[in-house]
Amino acid sequence: MAGPWNRTEGVLVAASLDPEAVAGHLARAGILARLEWYPGTEHLLSLSVLTDPAGAVGTAGSSEVAPGPELAALADDLGAAFDADVLMDGVHSGHEADWTVGDDLGTAGARPATPGGGVPGVVESEDTAHDARTVVLTPMPVHQVPLHATLLGRPVTVAEQVVGGESRRLVMTTGPGRELGVLGWETDAYPVLRLQVDDEDRTALLLPGPESDADDLDEGVAVVSWAMRSRYVLPDDVAAGVRTLVEDLLGDGEDAAAFAAAVPGSDPVAVAAALGQPGAAGMAAFVAAFGLPSAVADVLEGRAEPADLPGARTHEAEPLPRAAARSARLAFEGQAAATPPATRVAVRAGLVALGVLAVVAVVRAARRR
Repeated sequence: MAGPWNRTEGVLVAASLDPEAVAGHLARAGILARLEWYPGTEHLLSLSVLTDPAGAVGTAGSSEVAPGPELAALADDLGAAFDADVLMDGVHSGHEADWTVGDDLGTAGARPATPGGGVPGVVESEDTAHDARTVVLTPMPVHQVPLHATLLGRPVTVAEQVVGGESRRLVMTTGPGRELGVLGWETDAYPVLRLQVDDEDRTALLLPGPESDADDLDEGVAVVSWAMRSRYVLPDDVAAGVRTLVEDLLGDGEDAAAFAAAVPGSDPVAVAAALGQPGAAGMAAFVAAFGLPSAVADVLEGRAEPADLPGARTHEAEPLPRAAARSARLAFEGQAAATPPATRVAVRAGLVALGVLAVVAVVRAARRR
């Protein structure tokens, strides 16, 4: 078997694309590939293929993967066959347009497009109308939650959750408003696992560390969408070794492993299996694979409210001094006060405890004066 083989991702953009037609075209050329797309976005189609160091695309040989056409030749062929722009790992074929993979064209691999090249799956700050139910699993200290509520201008609910013997927090919001994390996370909040359900999709996003907020191509970032459809291009009689290689390199195994590694006590096999299940069943299985209670899936699917979780506490958006005082009380006493004093000392203590997020809030408050 030639190689070594690696995964190369790209996207086709056209007025309309039929995934089955593209799959048939690739199959007739012997190309080994995986297609991914969202229902209702007929103009976008994600394509992943195998390539070797020389730039040759992997094809189905009699018993092993064989080098086929060069990547640029495959892009030209697809562009001509489907009147499409094809962008693959620096290769562009089709109409003259200043597009690159990662612009607002759709998906490359399994990562939804984001405005301005932002972190995948994170709604930007100007989007305050996104109506979703969100649960974030994070080691973030509970005292940071009141300031998140103030910065986002919405109620934020938090509950303690033990996973694999380690303490985590479930941070939750429901309904329209700014997204949790849109203004960033403190360093002690990572890894961040965000689960979200809205009218169009069910998604999971993993941000392993602070660098992943700035670079959506960081290797640890993982994203899954249960609305996305997927299809492998493999001959029915392909050799077992070829099938295994294609599924290993073009499948979701890397993302599944990243998700499982981020949450103590996870079942890696169950995490991987959940990615292959559809819709609500897939999300529920994903939640269970991390050892989280079924009530988390109930919150995501709208069958329960965040406040229904055992020990949950909801923090309302408050003026900065009050939020900082409440945060300071939580940080230094380990519990919320019913009516925390909004004194300068308490505010100063809250700012020290909360770090960067508090600085952001102070700057915003100053600008409003």
